[in-house]
Amino acid sequence: MFTFRARAATDQFSSAADSGSLFVTRRLRDDFARSVCWYPAWWRRANGAVFIDSLRDQADHEQRAAPSAGDRFSAFVNGVGLRLDARVALWASLLAITLGALSWVGLLTGVSGGPGPGWAVGLVTMGVAPMLAAVALVAVAQERRWVTPPRALLVLPILLIALLLAALTQLSWAWGFRLADANQPLTGLAGAWGVLFGLAWLVGAVGIGLGVDGLLYRTRWPWFARLLLALFAGAVAAPALGLSLINPTVSTTTAAVVAVVALRTISGRRVRLSSASVPAKRSRPSDVRGLVLWLTVVSATFGAVGVAYAFTGAGWSSAATDTTIAMGQGITILFAAAIPLLAAIALVVSTRHGRAAVCGPLGLVVLGLTAIAIAYVYAPAGPEMTLWMGLSAALSGTAVAWWSIPRLRGTLLLRVAVGAALGVGYAALFGMTVVPMLAFAVPIAAIVIVIVFTRPRPKDAPIPHGEQAAIPPAFRTTQG
Repeated sequence: MFTFRARAATDQFSSAADSGSLFVTRRLRDDFARSVCWYPAWWRRANGAVFIDSLRDQADHEQRAAPSAGDRFSAFVNGVGLRLDARVALWASLLAITLGALSWVGLLTGVSGGPGPGWAVGLVTMGVAPMLAAVALVAVAQERRWVTPPRALLVLPILLIALLLAALTQLSWAWGFRLADANQPLTGLAGAWGVLFGLAWLVGAVGIGLGVDGLLYRTRWPWFARLLLALFAGAVAAPALGLSLINPTVSTTTAAVVAVVALRTISGRRVRLSSASVPAKRSRPSDVRGLVLWLTVVSATFGAVGVAYAFTGAGWSSAATDTTIAMGQGITILFAAAIPLLAAIALVVSTRHGRAAVCGPLGLVVLGLTAIAIAYVYAPAGPEMTLWMGLSAALSGTAVAWWSIPRLRGTLLLRVAVGAALGVGYAALFGMTVVPMLAFAVPIAAIVIVIVFTRPRPKDAPIPHGEQAAIPPAFRTTQG
């Protein structure tokens, strides 16, 4: 009779699980069936019936009418741990990028000038965004089977607590700096800097150590060697990782990388194309090679002029009254020199995703460089420079999104979401800082392309004198 009821409950669960409902097991008044509700729907559909049968057989052997406490706890940690998958990593990373970018824009535009908005922006920048990036990292590690689901579920809350303590430590230091500048005593949060730093270090070391031990669990290392390495890695890496992740640039970059990895994981492994389906590589026409060579030579020449002007223009140019003005005008020349280099790149880059996916983003980059070149005309500062720099960042972010969307893998909605997040993150955090630093790399990149295009092509090896190529047997003839 007991076996008949067990089979009936199992069949009931199987049919309900096949329907795809996430909370269907709550309608079953069966402790065994409820134990599997912690697992994700795909796992329940594939293994739910077998799991319930195993629980019932074990309970029947031990003469129990319900799962034991150990069985329930195991189902909880394994089921919830399995829910930390690539989709959780994707959406957590997208939220981290968006919140990090918005909070950084708030800092740059002065929206966070008041005490209330300032605390809110600081909490998002140094607390919420890094914690979402940590959730994405742990979820990807579990999805990739680098750590087991129970280990991921154990490490995640510890790392979140450590990041929260790190954010409070940073806020304590900032508040203490303000009080010290005003010659006021360090009280409240400002006086707890040392305690918060020690707690963040300790909790972070524990979380990182558990993660390292989980990564080494599948190896053949003895337990004491894993323990020593985990303790050392946790103690050394905790301060560095904690201070890095509460930095908006690092947390946004980490979230962007995790978003791309998670999207590739959701889309499945890349299918290798057979040699028959791969189109033959076409040789580049000589006229295109010549045009590319001339464009890069022009870019390298004007780029060299821009570098020389930036560092020496104050000594001989009447337009540069000091070294700061000369540096700004030299950067303007460098950005102008980058335009023919981008045109050359547009001619040689692959058009597998369509010509619009190449020319469109590069055209926006050209507009962005033009805007930033105009901005440096107003250097070293001024509202006009800020306006043109903001326009350049927006154009560059749009170019990043346009370039990324066709080249990412997955459904159109997910590709648009990830591409838009990458563009927003780049525009907010890197659009005004990275591009000016890359200006001096323009002549170097142009020279590299010139060298690549002017190197001799490999030719067939000549046959040594006095030797004759082997004749295939099918074409040999005999005499007599």
